[in-house]
This record gives sequence, structure tokens and C-alpha cells, in this order.
Amino acid sequence: MEAMRQKRKSGVLRLLEIAGRRKGLLIASGLLAVLHALLSLVPYVLVFYIIRELTRETPNFTLARTYILYAVLAAVVSMAVFFLSGILSHIAAFNILFELRKFIADKVGKLPMGYLNNRNSGAFKKILSDDVERIEGFIAHQIPDFVKGIALPLTTIAFLFSQDWRLAAISFAPLLVLAVMIPKMYGGRNRRLIQDYHQSLEDMNAGIVEYVRAMPVMKIFGQSADTFDKYGATVRRFDRFVGDWIRSSTPAFAVFMSFTSNAMLPVLALGLYLYFTGGVSLATLLLFLILGTGYIKPLFVLSNMGMQLSIINRGVEQIDDLLDKEELPGNVHFQQPEDYRITFENVSFAYQGNNRVLEEVSFEIREKSITALVGPSGAGKSTVGQLLARFWDVSAGTIRIGGIDIRDYPPEQLMQMVSFVFQVSFMFQQTLYENIRMGMDKTRGEVENAAKAAQLHDLISALPYGYDTLFGQSGIHLSGGEQQRFQLARAILKNAPILILDEATAFADPENEHKIQQAFSRLIRDKTVLIIAHRLSTITDADLILVFDKGRVVSSGQHEDLLEQSGLYQRMWNAHVRAREFVIS
Repeated sequence: MEAMRQKRKSGVLRLLEIAGRRKGLLIASGLLAVLHALLSLVPYVLVFYIIRELTRETPNFTLARTYILYAVLAAVVSMAVFFLSGILSHIAAFNILFELRKFIADKVGKLPMGYLNNRNSGAFKKILSDDVERIEGFIAHQIPDFVKGIALPLTTIAFLFSQDWRLAAISFAPLLVLAVMIPKMYGGRNRRLIQDYHQSLEDMNAGIVEYVRAMPVMKIFGQSADTFDKYGATVRRFDRFVGDWIRSSTPAFAVFMSFTSNAMLPVLALGLYLYFTGGVSLATLLLFLILGTGYIKPLFVLSNMGMQLSIINRGVEQIDDLLDKEELPGNVHFQQPEDYRITFENVSFAYQGNNRVLEEVSFEIREKSITALVGPSGAGKSTVGQLLARFWDVSAGTIRIGGIDIRDYPPEQLMQMVSFVFQVSFMFQQTLYENIRMGMDKTRGEVENAAKAAQLHDLISALPYGYDTLFGQSGIHLSGGEQQRFQLARAILKNAPILILDEATAFADPENEHKIQQAFSRLIRDKTVLIIAHRLSTITDADLILVFDKGRVVSSGQHEDLLEQSGLYQRMWNAHVRAREFVIS
């Protein structure tokens, strides 16, 4: 992994490496950009010849009209070539974006799901959408602009030197100023300032998002933006930073703009002197007044690329950081389990940089049985379910399914063997049919049968478009309990032999909870079921109850046995009963 990071290029070289995936298209686009630069110079050169011809003692008007025709033709062909260059660069860019997004998505699919759960979804959105999209701008626009910005000035200067070396030399002066000033503007200290700028901007954006999300709570307590310290502090810090940066950058930028914006003055002064002393013709003077400073315009585009490239480079670094993450190791060969019993053997686990959450946990879950995990908050119950599904790999010990270490199963096979129903449900902006099917190769009849088993069919049928109703469309929304029933429908449709239920009725009202319990009876049939429960009344009929405390299994048995043998389970049950009987009188 470290060797991979060392091999990676950085900055513009890394961007060019990414762009090289469509090298042929980009080379063709670059050559056309050069041709466009040359052709765009032709009308100005022909204007020079026209003026020279018309200022002769005996002008050749036929030749002048021919020059005009060629100038128009060159302008038309130049625009056509420019258009074709842009098409090729955009085709290359969009193909690279497609491949890059697909590569990132494939990479994310191979990372531990625990890592994904601990990352903000906004961070992945930023990488897949914003950062990749900026690369499109670089490939589709900045590479052709860069080629043109180099080719046009060099060609122009070469032509001007062929006409008059004195005026060409003074026209060349702005290039020397650019060569000196651009490193000062974008190198050294300013490069660090650009990095600090992006960090300050990210901090401010994070503060704004947090402020917007906290707005309902702030309104309840009558608070204003001034009292939201994090938001106010990040905005003031950003404002102060930008002000300091602008003040420190002003002298160099002022010199740069003064020289480049007034580049015509020395050309005009020397040109008039040479003209009135007979050193140059009127046509030559006009040529240098037009071309002698006109070639600077593409250079302005190059000078403005510094800031854009710094933004793109930061996004590429984040993309590379994701691509360098260690993938979930696993066997590539299909393994045939003896059965679907689950065994934890001296399993210990700690999240990165934290104390151990589980400490030498051992137990066995029989095939086609129901096992419940209970215990105080933070005791390690949910971690057991995550480890069984390889959201993370154990720090020590072994987890087996059917006598085989789960690390020896290909990740795809393990996912086929396990279904999940979590506390938090997620619905896609798709039809309700697709929300149940979840990309599985199932018929519409199978989807509807799963919906019926999850007590969803009547709810969906009552909607205007039935199963083809788009979630979130026309005010169609679902309660937390109804969304959890969609999770159940997905699990029923998947029909995996092992089922993990992590407080699946957490957000259900009494009516939805009753329907979810009805769905459970279909879902758990002939399955090896692991239930992580807080409502103890839902697991009193479990075949085995494991009581967790501080990362260890402190007792196990059935409900009645634990009421007699486990003091912790007794206290939890009594608290649960009191909570159910609580009323406000």
C-alpha cells in the first residue's frame, strides 16, 4: 500500500496521468487546438497583406479581394476546427469520468462496510460528483486551452520576428514578465495559502451545513446565528483569511496586471518612432499594434489556471486517498458450508484507535434457530452483528459459518448468505417496486409476494400508481415503520439463510409494530436468526438469549431461565415492564 502511494504522481502530472486513459482522443484534440491557433492567426496576417497592398502606389485590388476571401475562409475553418477539438476533448472527458466513477464505485464496494458506515455520505457524494466533475473541466477545457495558449503566442512571436525584430523584441517583453510573476503568484507561500484557503472554505461550509440542520432546534430555543459559535467563528475566520490573502497578494498581482494590460504602450511608442523615421511601413505598424499584444489574451487563461488546478488537485488527492484504502481481503473461490450454524471463538474487536468493544466472546448459534442479543447500550451487541457480516474484521479470534471462517468466503458469497434489517431504513428515489427489488433478479410476482409477506401490498395498492409510484413524488412519503417494512420485504425477497435483525421495530408505532411482527413470522421461517433487541418483550420466545455487558457474554439461556439466574437480565426486564406500564396521570 505504501509503495502504491509512492508511485502515484501528484499535481498536474497526476491529472495528465488520469487524462491519458483516452490519450488518442486528447492528442487529436490537442493537434486540432494547435491548428485552430494557427488558423486564427491567418486572418490577421492577411489583413496585414491587404493593408500593405492597398498602401502601394498602384494597389492590386483583385489580390486584395482574394486575401479577404482567404481570411473569411480561414476564420470559418478555424471555428470548425475549434468546435471539433472541443467535441473530441469532451468525448474523452466524459469517457474518463464514466470510467473513474465506475472504478471508484467498484472500489467502494470492496471496502469494509464499517468504514463506509463511519464516513459521511456527503464526503462520498463530493468525491463521486464534485471532485470527479472538476476533472472533466480540466480535460475538456483546460488541456485544449493550455495547448492553444502555448501554440498561439509562440507562433505569433515567430511571425512577428520575421517582419521586424525590433518591434517583436519589445512585444516579447510581457512574456518575460509572465515568466517571472506567475511563479511568484502561485508558488511558494501562495501555494500554501491556497491550501489554507480550501481548508478554511471547507470548515465554513461544514459550519453552514451544521447551522442549517440545527435551525429547527435553535428556533425552538429562540436562538440566532450569532449564538451558534461554530458557524460564526468559521465565517469570521474565512473572512479574515481571505482579506489577509488579498492584501498580501495585491502588489504582485498589480505589477502583473499593469504590465500585461499596458503591453501596447511600448509597442506603440517604438512603432510610431520607427514609422516617422522611415524604419517601418504603416502596414507593419498596424500589424504589431494588433498582433503585438493580442497574443497575450490566451496567456491570461493560463495565468488563471493556477487557482482552478489547486482545487482540482485537492479533489484528486481525496480520490487517490479513497483508492488507496485497503480492500476487504477474502477468498475468490466459492466455499460450501456444512450448514448455517454460527460460531464465535474467542472473538475480540476494537475500532481503530479505541478500546476493545468485544473481549474474548465465544458462543454458538444453531442452524434454523432464533438467538437474541440483549444488554446495556454500548455492550457490543450491534458490533457482533457487524462482525458477522464482515463490516469489520475481528481483531482476534474466529467467526465461522458452517464450520468455515467467514474470511475464507468470497465477500459476494457472504453477502448472499446474510440479510439485514437495521434500525434506520433507506429509500431510494425510485419506484416502490424497485425499492423492494433492489437490483435482484426477481420477477414482479416475486416482488409482490414479498410485499404481501411484509404487510405492504395493501398500502402500495392504495397509492395512485401502485408499485410504480415514485418514492417522494407528489407528496408520497412513508413513516419510519412503513419504511422498515420495505426493509423486511427486501430481506424476504433475498431469502438468505442467515438473518440479522438490529432493533427492526425501533421506529414503528403500535400498528406498524404489529404488522412487522406478522412479517417476521414469514421472514424467519427456516432461517438462522440473530436479533439485536432493546424491547425485551419481542424476544421472550427466542431459542437462546445472550446477555452482553462491557463486551462480554455474562449469561445465556432462555427467557425464564435468565429471569432466575441473571441479575442484569432481571433488572433490564423489570425496567422494560415499568416502562410499558408508565402513564401520565
